[in-house]
Amino acid sequence: MKYLTHSFLLIFLASTPPLSATDLTTWNLWPGEAPGEIVMLPPESYRTNDTRLTAGKPVSRLQNVSVPTLTIYKPDPKIDTGSSILIAPGGGFTILAYDKEGTEVAEWANSIGMTAIVIKYRVPGNVHNPDKPWLAAAQDGQRAMSLVKSRSDEVGIDPDRIGIMGFSAGGVPVMYTALVSDRLYDSVDSHDDHNFRPAFAAPIYSGWWMPEETNLSEATPPFFMVITYDDKDRSIGLSETYIKLKKAKVSAEMHIYSEGGHGYGLRRTEKPVTSWSDRMEDWLRHKGFLEN
Repeated sequence: MKYLTHSFLLIFLASTPPLSATDLTTWNLWPGEAPGEIVMLPPESYRTNDTRLTAGKPVSRLQNVSVPTLTIYKPDPKIDTGSSILIAPGGGFTILAYDKEGTEVAEWANSIGMTAIVIKYRVPGNVHNPDKPWLAAAQDGQRAMSLVKSRSDEVGIDPDRIGIMGFSAGGVPVMYTALVSDRLYDSVDSHDDHNFRPAFAAPIYSGWWMPEETNLSEATPPFFMVITYDDKDRSIGLSETYIKLKKAKVSAEMHIYSEGGHGYGLRRTEKPVTSWSDRMEDWLRHKGFLEN
């Protein structure tokens, strides 16, 4: 099976439409079936619950993903920094909030000169692995980073300036690339010869914190984290992650906002958390990722 297919994807989003599909590229994540894949799911589809709005808009929820992919969004060449970011939408391992935490985030990344690569990882996780519903997301995240590093020349990005960010359940690909040394699947081809450590990691209102397999070292990338006080126990988990990074002398910046709840994405509201992406842009600039 070829990895590269030009995107004639018909992404039916019920709110903000995706970026222009004219120049998008989509890669299959695996050369064949994903590791341990034995399930047969109904066709992928989007469902929208008009009663669950974010900033007054519905969210397109992608379901039944058994063939994970990467879709690449390039910025205007005039502002292209050569840096890139993998984006893992959330969805509780059951669906992917593909517009709110995927394509809309890609548009933001493009606006600051970064190539954006949206990870469509396998869901629902409890079908792919009943005992570890997070495992498919973690495997797909590790594979995504190795594959992008291996093929960085094809999309004109710097392999040493590839970061990863994830929202809610999408924090799993972040944590299992940035904090774990061992691959969660047997190497399948030469792309896996490239390590899966990102240049930076950004768990945003992550519902997943430090894995048991965490290995903090000089190789651990810098972290940028966002959470709100009113985001249940997630604010405790992510705060404890910051403390552990601090004790290990890993560079980390964390923003705790008083209000905002969970699942806000980049959509602007009156809540204090709504400006978090401005702070991340400042951080990326300070760290040198937005230099041409």
